[in-house]
Amino acid sequence: MRTTALTTTALIALAMAAPAIAQDQGEQIARSGPQLEVITITARKTEENLQEVPIAVSAYTAAEIQRRGIRNAQDLSSITPGLNVEQDQGRRFDRPVIRGQSNVLGVPNAASFIDGVYIPDSLFATELAFVDQIEVIKGPQSALYGRQTFSGAISYTTREPSDVFEGQLRVTAAEHDEYNFLGSISGPIVDGVLSGQLALNYYTYGGEYQNNAVGDPSFGRTIGQEETRGISGGLRFTPSDNLSFTLRATYAENDDGHEVMVLQRASNNNCFLSTASRYYCGAINVGPEDITLNLDAVGGGGVSRETTRISLISEYDFENGFTLTSISGYNNSYESRKADLDFLPIAALGGSLHVDDRIDIESFSQELRIASPVDRRFSWLAGVYYYNGDTWNGRYRFATDALQDNGVVGVTNYAAFALARFDFTDRLTGTAEVRIAEEELTLTGSAANFDLSATYRSTNPRFTLAYQANDFTMLYASAARGNKPGGFNADVRLAPDQLSYGEESAWNYEIGIKSDLFDQRVRLNAAAFFIDWTNQQLTQSTVVAVGGTAPFIRNVGELEVRGFEVEGEFQVTDNWRLRGTYSYAESEYTNAFDPDHNTLTGNGDITGNTAPNAPRTQFSVGTHIWWPMFNDSRGFFDATYAYRGRKFAQVSNLAWVDGRDVANAQLGWELNQHRVILFGRNLFDNIEPLGVTRYVDFGDSNRRGFLGTLPRGRQFGITYEMSF
Repeated sequence: MRTTALTTTALIALAMAAPAIAQDQGEQIARSGPQLEVITITARKTEENLQEVPIAVSAYTAAEIQRRGIRNAQDLSSITPGLNVEQDQGRRFDRPVIRGQSNVLGVPNAASFIDGVYIPDSLFATELAFVDQIEVIKGPQSALYGRQTFSGAISYTTREPSDVFEGQLRVTAAEHDEYNFLGSISGPIVDGVLSGQLALNYYTYGGEYQNNAVGDPSFGRTIGQEETRGISGGLRFTPSDNLSFTLRATYAENDDGHEVMVLQRASNNNCFLSTASRYYCGAINVGPEDITLNLDAVGGGGVSRETTRISLISEYDFENGFTLTSISGYNNSYESRKADLDFLPIAALGGSLHVDDRIDIESFSQELRIASPVDRRFSWLAGVYYYNGDTWNGRYRFATDALQDNGVVGVTNYAAFALARFDFTDRLTGTAEVRIAEEELTLTGSAANFDLSATYRSTNPRFTLAYQANDFTMLYASAARGNKPGGFNADVRLAPDQLSYGEESAWNYEIGIKSDLFDQRVRLNAAAFFIDWTNQQLTQSTVVAVGGTAPFIRNVGELEVRGFEVEGEFQVTDNWRLRGTYSYAESEYTNAFDPDHNTLTGNGDITGNTAPNAPRTQFSVGTHIWWPMFNDSRGFFDATYAYRGRKFAQVSNLAWVDGRDVANAQLGWELNQHRVILFGRNLFDNIEPLGVTRYVDFGDSNRRGFLGTLPRGRQFGITYEMSF
């Protein structure tokens, strides 16, 4: 509490002092010095300067993605203050945690979008090869983005077909049999009217961990492999100067090996030993030597996925400056995951939870909006939205040769949204946003009790005041409400009263500053926030007749989150840049009850505890430098060091994974359109587990065990790039 209060006071003091600093330094430094580039974002569904948008946004251009070697959401997380995403169950689950608003399983609290289309499945399996810009938008975005943007949104923008012929080739080879090939071409088909693009991507990674199940035929077999084959195409049709259509389509296949999940056995439990399940208190300790799987029982294990995404963006610019935009999106993803989930190396020991989990997701969305010109004292936009999606999941059990059909969850969402912006003075601007939505949920299936429905209605506003202290410093304050509708636990093994859970909601209050100081050589953005969170949806577990235990989601209670974020860059010289981030998010339950905690302690009140799966602190530091070389070529070096604090397994705060750090570096040479990069990832070879999930030990009377996922170790490689 005291730390957060002092930090908030410091941010306010910084906000008050920044205008004077900027003015003084602007008079002392010549305007001809090196400056940071202007970044244009679309966080509020219109193009704006990052430094003039009164929202906490971290934005990365294609050049920055390339410069820092960002490959996936986990890389993005390590350099983005307030965001934590880790690949702790293979390339299957996106579980973005923004500002401490976490969950364990179920629907994430932050949503991902590609070209404005909501993505209902995992983005871990999506290479960033086709991405042109990434925006991480923090705080509730329910007013403009709607579904599942309870804590924020991650927006990916892909490259548009170009009007001139161009292309790119990128080839990577690295340790552990990693190879990546990307080839793309883009250009006009009919000059001035139709242009197209085509991109191909192939990626494979051989894995680096082996199965240590002594006595099992699969002993010594490698796990954790990854493979992606992707194709992306696009057409841009501009029949007139004020009308355009952009059609994009992507198809990808993923074939991954068994995820590198390791069970810490119940024999390690060291607290509450008098209870039936016992427990573990402290940081879990698992390593490569603890991998014990019966891979033959699940056909080798692994994940196969096919994904199709199609979007159509249509824009019409009226002569009076108004713009009409339509965004249509279709997604289909089918996944089969074969896994040994009892973690017993030999079936004779009692192993029977050998499964093939299957998920089939199909969705369609349509957004239609109209926006006024943004250069007026009063500007606005308004729109409507429709979403329809079905998710089927089932589980095939190898031991019984039977399919457990868990039914289909259907979602239909209707919404209307609007934004109004008014300049009270040349420096003071107010913005009001609102979204009114209705979501209809159904759960249908072969089970007798799977004929359920529920309707959730919500009104989510956001109010913002922004004060432009000078041309390079903006102060802002905002209040926003976010919500995540309730849902169904689609598992036929659950009791009727465990099949559904209710809506959760939160108010986010924020103050911030965005500033370009010292003649735009230093960029310093900071925000402090307070979140009042009600009816948190959290995963619990229950004993069932088949499979031992089953997870389900319930509403546990209320909590608060206090914190701040700081993000800075310093263009030291024309060829040297420094950067750094820091975030702090302290969550605390204020009124909540947990049955499992009650079983352990005799008191289920978890008031004062911290939310699981949410690190309190994160920070990163980095640098980029380049230098001239022979024949107009140049060399460059980029390095990043990042740290995130410990994460608890559950609300009892008894078991956790320790904080971990990672360091990456790139050394390269470029001449005209050619570039060669030597890179090193995880230079300290830190293989501490990424995350921890409360589980059971099927080999020890179903007592409590804990799952951890091992990250990749140190890896070196080389990349060649050519553009034309």
